[in-house]
Amino acid sequence: MYISARERNILHQLLQHKDGLTIPKLAQLLDVSTRTIQRDLKGIEDILAEYGLKLNKSSAGLVISGGPSEQEKLLGFLQTLELNEFTPEERQMLLLAILLQHREPLKLFTLADELNVTVATISNDLTRAEAWLNGFRLELVRKRGYGVQIIGRESDIRRAISQLLAEHLTESKMYRMLSEPLDDWEQTDAISERLLHLINLELVRNIQEVLADFRKQMVEPMADRAYIGLIVHLTLAIERIRQGEKIEIDPSYLSKLKMDKEFELAADLARRLEQKLGMNIPEAEVGYMTMHIRGAKAHVETESLLEESNFQLGVRVKALIHEVEKSLHVQFQDPSLFQGLVAHLKPALYRIREKMKIYNPLLEKIKQDYEELFHVVQVKGNKVFEPITIPEEEAGFLVMHFGSALERLKRKRTLKVLVVCSSGIGSSKFLASRIEKEFPEITSIEQASFFELGEKNLHDYDLFLSTIPLHTDVKHFVVQPFLPPHEVKQIRAYLDEKLREPSAVTETGQASLQVAEGGSNVLAIERFAHFAKLNQDIYQVLSHFQLIQVERGISIEEEIERICRSLEQKGILTNGGGVAQALIERERAGGVAIPNTSLALFHTRSRDVTIPYFAMYEWGTPSLRKGMDNSLILVERVVLMLAPQDLEEVRLEYLSYLSTLIIESEETMRLFERASEQAVFARIYESSQAFVQEKINKDG
Repeated sequence: MYISARERNILHQLLQHKDGLTIPKLAQLLDVSTRTIQRDLKGIEDILAEYGLKLNKSSAGLVISGGPSEQEKLLGFLQTLELNEFTPEERQMLLLAILLQHREPLKLFTLADELNVTVATISNDLTRAEAWLNGFRLELVRKRGYGVQIIGRESDIRRAISQLLAEHLTESKMYRMLSEPLDDWEQTDAISERLLHLINLELVRNIQEVLADFRKQMVEPMADRAYIGLIVHLTLAIERIRQGEKIEIDPSYLSKLKMDKEFELAADLARRLEQKLGMNIPEAEVGYMTMHIRGAKAHVETESLLEESNFQLGVRVKALIHEVEKSLHVQFQDPSLFQGLVAHLKPALYRIREKMKIYNPLLEKIKQDYEELFHVVQVKGNKVFEPITIPEEEAGFLVMHFGSALERLKRKRTLKVLVVCSSGIGSSKFLASRIEKEFPEITSIEQASFFELGEKNLHDYDLFLSTIPLHTDVKHFVVQPFLPPHEVKQIRAYLDEKLREPSAVTETGQASLQVAEGGSNVLAIERFAHFAKLNQDIYQVLSHFQLIQVERGISIEEEIERICRSLEQKGILTNGGGVAQALIERERAGGVAIPNTSLALFHTRSRDVTIPYFAMYEWGTPSLRKGMDNSLILVERVVLMLAPQDLEEVRLEYLSYLSTLIIESEETMRLFERASEQAVFARIYESSQAFVQEKINKDG
């Protein structure tokens, strides 16, 4: 009896997990899709039948049932099978690995023998592999008497190898490769073992050793997946250099890269690698390393809007959130969603612009589990970030941010349910227990009989269920006491929609009530004391806030210099001239006017700033300034925001949050454009108070 490699792996997992495995868990263990598992189940059932066993589906998942001796016989048979029986997908991947590794022609019968299949099968697999190679400008040459060979530039071959590794070597396998001797796991992972022949493992270990120290010294953390990607890139690049291949990069682009702070990091990394490996790394490769470091850094979320050019990104992120809210009919009101998207998108957009490959191992599962959300995010993302096209892989990562926000939105709500049956007991209790099991987010279940309905205000409940038909205009579901699957699905859809609606009781209100009723003033004071410096920052912002009228005929540059000199005299700045110059240079580097408003934001962080400062200035003579979208915008009001260089995380988070107020919504943009000093101050005060309360609820 023939058993495919994947069927063998499925059976091994099911025999090991006696209590059962769900299909999603099984797919995760085998690194395939749930659909693939479902397709293989018929074959699994046939194999089990040969040994007098059955495949049962229970609440715990898939379970093999049958006698222990029968299961032992099946396990013994599986252990006699050769490890080199592969699925069609695995064979195609292995063919690519073999051909990319060997630069000389290989005979079809040699490949067929190595993979234990017929020449006809190999020929068919090569046809499919050819389409993949074309994406890298590589040609698959097949000639009678000559054999099979991949032809193309060395750089394209290296790019294909890098992509093959990224697609088929999971993070966990890479971690094992970096931490365990290869001999310990080669025999149990023939696929990975073959892929690892594509790279020099000794070189990988040396690079990883250098990068481990280098990574610790980076101010901003590097995501694990990006870290692995950098190791693979450096391995392939260094092998190219050792083989004498010339590394080339556009000179003008290299000059631009040299201006980035990441270039210094890349140069430092290159020096470390040169010392470790005893070789010279050309400047062009330092440029490519700079690109990878820029694309790999997982930016600290709290620094997001206070970094240069990030406010422009913040404007687009706000627009994206607003577009998704309109499509899904929700209101997120979730600062962590905004901060998370800004932190994620800065390096992500860089990777997209530089055409660096983005790999998302969870893409298919995301598309399956969040089908509607994925479509909305991709369409709206392309609209907001035009002319940039958001690839599916990146859209998948954005969906994870929005999906988490939706889950947080659900958890904020407490749901009340009314269950009605003819007597109010018996079947209603049974139904209530089914509801508790199927819908854990429901926190309150009331039971009533038909005759008690008149005493209830039916609008007080989020969900109204009845086991008998009712004559009422209030939305309700007539269900069976045991709540069959189709009714569960119907109620789930309704609750998901209900959970998206704004709650009548906010978390802030609940928290305030708890403090008041608990009588623990000491506890409340201790919580605020924990944020003493934050409260001092808020005090400074509110104390110094004002809306100042600027005389007609004075340019923005002149006024900024005058303002900074004045702030130096007040002790807010230690070097007013230096801060003014930094603000003016920032505008030259990129627009500061906010699109679709008459506002401009001048902001900077500097060691010459002693305390946070936030104020507004209204020009008697509007000034035409460059916008963040490169358009020309007539500016009437300027927002000036100054922050000290060194701040703790929560203080930095507050200032970042403060800057988002300007672009929070159409309403707030109009407020900052036209409202009085008192009205703007009131908004800043209320928002600051809400920020502190949220931090206390979260951390206190």
